[in-house]
Amino acid sequence: MKKVCYSVVLQSQLGPRAGELLLQEDAQVVSGSLSLLGHCNRFSGSVLQSGKYLISGALRSPVDKESYDAIFTVQDGRLSGGLITRHGCWDLTGVQAVPAASRLKPTEC
Repeated sequence: MKKVCYSVVLQSQLGPRAGELLLQEDAQVVSGSLSLLGHCNRFSGSVLQSGKYLISGALRSPVDKESYDAIFTVQDGRLSGGLITRHGCWDLTGVQAVPAASRLKPTEC
């Protein structure tokens, strides 16, 4: 199983939101978590082709829960793609992160 952590920025209708995406890949199946707005949000999905993923999940905020589907590509340690929500499409970009020395593995829900 391959696990990679990314520092990400989501460009939503409320402006940019920084967070962390933990991607776990096992054969053609992916899962992980997207941490944003103080919440850890689980997701699952599939590998479309090498370095290209389709995931589904929901983002929680203090007042709402927003379901999404996302397609993104990972190449040379960079992540780019978008989340499709009922409120429109939001860009998601990021770079591979090295976990801080104080924690041995990325945050998981």
